[in-house]
Amino acid sequence: MKGKLLNNLLLFSLFGISLGLFGVLYEGLVYGPKMLDFSMERMLFWKNFTSVISPLVYYTPWDPLATLILVVLYFIAPKANTLQKKRLQWASIFQVLSLGLTFYILTQINFKRSFGNLDLYADTIPGKVLLFNILSFIRIILAALAVSIVFRAYIQTQKDLPISKL
Repeated sequence: MKGKLLNNLLLFSLFGISLGLFGVLYEGLVYGPKMLDFSMERMLFWKNFTSVISPLVYYTPWDPLATLILVVLYFIAPKANTLQKKRLQWASIFQVLSLGLTFYILTQINFKRSFGNLDLYADTIPGKVLLFNILSFIRIILAALAVSIVFRAYIQTQKDLPISKL
């Protein structure tokens, strides 16, 4: 693969994964602790809040698309550059795990809390909110690791490109 194309695809991947990380950070550090109040009034507040403010912009389509590009870059990266290939491998693993946790949180916790019947799920919501906070912490770490590794891989491609190609 040409160095400039790899550089640009890594930059796009870095942008998309970073956007996802900031969404995960905001959701985990701002929403999560505030959801620990399990009163019915508070659950209704969060249901009404998410019907107006949608966090989907942080997840769709940039984060999954950037993750897909990152995984593809790992498979098509030249084998000669083992350090770069290893960075792409670890970044892909961390990012896929983070994205998997995000999809689990969205489908099994957030959709039921925000769009489901609160009377039906009222008894399971407290446990799901605790699980949300634990899983959010894990996915923040995974996404941060992926961003830092992709950033290092991007810096390496910058160093490898001749100045005339930048």
